Amino acid sequence: MERSVQEQPEPADRSQILKPAAGTRRKRPRTRRPWFRWMLVLAVLGGLWVGWPMLCHRQATAALKLQQPVTALRWLSWADISGLSKLETALLRCQTARRLGDPQAIRTSLEALETLGASARRIEREQILALAHSGRMREAAPHMSRLLTDLDGDNRDVSCSYIVGFLRAQRYREAGALIDALMKDDPENPFPWYARGRVFALQQLLPKAEADFREALKLSPDWPEPAIELAELLHESHRQRDAMPLFRKLLDQQQFTVRAAVGLADCLKSIGEPAQATGVLEQARAAGQADATWWIALGRLHFEEGRFVEAEPALQRGLQMQPWADDALFTLAQCQRQLQQDEMAAENFRRVEEFRAALAKLRNLQDQITASPTDEQVRMEAAELMLKYQDPLDGVVALQGVLDLNPNNRQAHKLLADYFEQVQPATEHSRQQATWHRQQAE
Repeated sequence: MERSVQEQPEPADRSQILKPAAGTRRKRPRTRRPWFRWMLVLAVLGGLWVGWPMLCHRQATAALKLQQPVTALRWLSWADISGLSKLETALLRCQTARRLGDPQAIRTSLEALETLGASARRIEREQILALAHSGRMREAAPHMSRLLTDLDGDNRDVSCSYIVGFLRAQRYREAGALIDALMKDDPENPFPWYARGRVFALQQLLPKAEADFREALKLSPDWPEPAIELAELLHESHRQRDAMPLFRKLLDQQQFTVRAAVGLADCLKSIGEPAQATGVLEQARAAGQADATWWIALGRLHFEEGRFVEAEPALQRGLQMQPWADDALFTLAQCQRQLQQDEMAAENFRRVEEFRAALAKLRNLQDQITASPTDEQVRMEAAELMLKYQDPLDGVVALQGVLDLNPNNRQAHKLLADYFEQVQPATEHSRQQATWHRQQAE
């Protein structure tokens, strides 16, 4: 059968196949010059360098939404590496400082805005939000509507600061309105669920508080604040075995190590494991976390095991740091009775009765405040009781609430001046506050 294409004879010399035909120029393979590759590499690195702060800012913003300010600070520190977008980084630091509740960090971040040349409008906005977050609503509240409708700002951040401020000032209705609005506008935000849970807990609506704390944790599983609140709520409801896993998870959270250790120790003690309870407390002490609550918990544990000689100095140590802890004072009086220190026991029992009468009166006043938030006299009376028989910082916030109603209340200014003059160690901020309130009082 004939072939349609005639076969070509194989050349005698195979090397001829590789040789170009006569009269043709041999083509060289194209190669990229080294300088082109370096320019490409530099262009990529330059793009990454410019875009790096934006990436860090996005990560910090996401962390703030999940109520993780420490993580946000870490991303902002990375953003500083490039030396770009310093102003945007400083603005996010303002927001982070407020979430941490650190007055010094708030002041430092505001000073940084001025140094970096932020506009007066931006600086004013951050100053107002800092006032709102601290509970100074007389100064902050008039600006709320403007800030919430400012398209250039983050109204979710504004809502969070004002919610905190209204709660500090015991203005629960206004806080509740903002909480409801934030839940609708930003359903994935865990903060309003946590805030409403706190309000329900204060009102002793424990099932509702529990549900809201759980929802906050569902949206932000690593957020420690709702976790510790839920754990303590479960413990107080005698659901120790439900509370214990939450307490254990929080032991490595530095700001909650003691609360978690004390809660876990109480749970272990309740289920008949006093030795494990002591071990948990000792671990917290080894981590350098022995504060007033720790000493009181250790003293109470020793007392319940009948070790009165060890219990008495631990309770004394705790009460030196936290003199308003009436339950610890009652345990100390019982311990002193067992040690036959009758006179000291009798005096401490008398003080316990005084504390409990004052706290019962305070609860009644707080009910009146809820019913009539603008009653200046009732608020003033409650604030004075808080300063003497409760954590004094609660009294300071309550007095600021009185000044929101009446900036010229001399007694409120006098009590605040007295408080800031006694702050130890004294700071520049405490000295300024003492001087200003003393001038207003006089």
